[in-house]
Amino acid sequence: MQEKYGILTKKLMYSELKKEFESHSNFVITNYKGTTSIDMDNLRKELAKSDSKYLAVKNSLVKRLFEESDRKELVQFIKGEVGISFTGNLIESVKILVSFEKTHELFKLNCAYIEGKLEGAERVKQLAALPPREVLLSMVLTGMKSPISNFVGVLNNLLTGLICVINAIQKKKGGGN
Repeated sequence: MQEKYGILTKKLMYSELKKEFESHSNFVITNYKGTTSIDMDNLRKELAKSDSKYLAVKNSLVKRLFEESDRKELVQFIKGEVGISFTGNLIESVKILVSFEKTHELFKLNCAYIEGKLEGAERVKQLAALPPREVLLSMVLTGMKSPISNFVGVLNNLLTGLICVINAIQKKKGGGN
């Protein structure tokens, strides 16, 4: 007997979603209620720049996926019009999503699943507030360089002091120029 088109479509959607969840350890669950399709397209374009995807998902399929996996705690966040951002570059993606949320009042971040751990919307916003990678690296290098510079300064002061003492002894003995 021929399978109905609707059932076949749901099976294909389910298998595609399953592949996305298997290939991405990090994703953000959002609610996009009231967001226009033009705004959604703009969001997708921005996220694509950071190797991320944004999909509007069918709640029943996502709930089934979560219940069948070790992510049962995420089922509670699947309410209303749900979209999931599968992140490539986590920090960049989160910054884009938080910025989008600020400019679109009906768009809401629900939670994130980061390296196997559920994180709330507030934690996602904290991640978005982090400075770029290059700035963080320069801060670390500055912190590492500071003790070395101070050590060199101390050694320089010791040598300068030693030279002054030697010159003073030499002058005292009468052989100084």
